[in-house]
Amino acid sequence: MNPIDVVILCLVFCVVTLIIRGMLRGTIRTCDSTSCAGDCGSCGHVCSSPRIRLTAEQLEQLRALDEKGHAA
Repeated sequence: MNPIDVVILCLVFCVVTLIIRGMLRGTIRTCDSTSCAGDCGSCGHVCSSPRIRLTAEQLEQLRALDEKGHAA
């Protein structure tokens, strides 16, 4: 095995070890706020997600669809 390969493997091992240690100690967050849709159990906080705002016309369409769904 080439000595350079050994050095690179040792560096990769050290980096992975530091990442795992950081995750276990809580210094590295594993919650991705871009993929969160509510409460992130791994982070223990509610993720910020934009609120959906509907126009009056869209609200009326939603109400009509709701009524059709309950009638069926």
